Amino acid sequence: MTTPLNMPMPAIASSAPHALTPRSNKPRVLFLLKEYPQISQTYIKNEIEALEADYEIGIVTRKGPDIPFANHRPYGFANEMEEFVAATRAFKPDLLHTHYLTELRFIGELSRITGVPFTVRTHSFDTIALRRKNWKGRIKQMLRRQPPLERTPWFVEGLKAMDSELCLGVLGFPCARPWLLRAGVREAKLIDCFPVVRYDHFHDRSQNGDAVMNTGVATDKKAMPDFLRLAKKVPGREFNLYAMGYKTDWLKQQNEEMGAGVNFVDPIEPEAMPAEYKKHRWLVYTGDFAIPTVGWPMAIAEAQAAGVGVCMPNLRPDLAQYVGEGAGILYDSIDELPAIVSAPVPDEMRERGFEQAKKSDIERHKHLLTDLWDDALCGRTPDYAAMAQAAASRPLAAGVATSA
Repeated sequence: MTTPLNMPMPAIASSAPHALTPRSNKPRVLFLLKEYPQISQTYIKNEIEALEADYEIGIVTRKGPDIPFANHRPYGFANEMEEFVAATRAFKPDLLHTHYLTELRFIGELSRITGVPFTVRTHSFDTIALRRKNWKGRIKQMLRRQPPLERTPWFVEGLKAMDSELCLGVLGFPCARPWLLRAGVREAKLIDCFPVVRYDHFHDRSQNGDAVMNTGVATDKKAMPDFLRLAKKVPGREFNLYAMGYKTDWLKQQNEEMGAGVNFVDPIEPEAMPAEYKKHRWLVYTGDFAIPTVGWPMAIAEAQAAGVGVCMPNLRPDLAQYVGEGAGILYDSIDELPAIVSAPVPDEMRERGFEQAKKSDIERHKHLLTDLWDDALCGRTPDYAAMAQAAASRPLAAGVATSA
């Protein structure tokens, strides 16, 4: 059931749903999230914190966190479309916002029912799935009798929602533009945007420590055993793995069996991560070349801002745009890295890293989102207030799921 949005906030933050903030004179934006507050999704936290000085933010989620971060904002729960509609009408937002392309059909229908315009921020997993598969991937898809993603019902319905006047725009990484256009998305709806990173939070030009790190959710596509093998090849260096997820215990077992000597670090609160980066000389991100779906991880920009050298697997051509020319290493095999991580980060690479990380600074690019909002609020788009009034009594459409 939907959590009432006018409940008093408990004194101690927990995974329980909380109240939304009192009404103010700021424009009101309702975030509709698949899960919140999730420590592995700090880009949502970063975005909210960068916006809340100018907008009154409400949050409704359908799923609580597996690993929550502590300093989260009040939020409410909803599961069915009727509950989201009730939460929306209770909060009376000027705008709706969500994350992931997979939520497009859902937010499009909620917007149609309530008459409130919306925006979507996409990421990696939801857009890389649209890139053209290699011949092995196409054969696997044929054997499984799976239609291409762009032909699935949820995506087709999502395209219709994106075409609506109520859709103000969809933000995505620059690399996603050709994939989305090939899938049928209208170019006018797309806004290129780098990841959401709090650059000033991580920017530190002081000297770094000598350790080597990797971080992320432990999944097959991350190929974290490569990090263990690298540590085995560089026995005189401290290696720290900030891994989350159900495969972490398996990785710890592999570490013991290999005698790699990697330290496993428990999940760290976002506010504490800058100090963790400063302990390290290099970040070695890993990825499976047979499953080249690792996206544009925030850790790359965060590490660059902290003066850490970055090594990223050369999985796809678009990663050169994210790492930046001369601002990091793109490697074709983990075997290339022992000598690199044993040496200091070149000064020129470190300087270029500082500049490259600024492209992901939410304070520098948040206008790409707020310009869409402000245009709608200033009447340079259709009369959404009239549309919302007309939509208030509309019945719900049958069979609309709250997620893809």
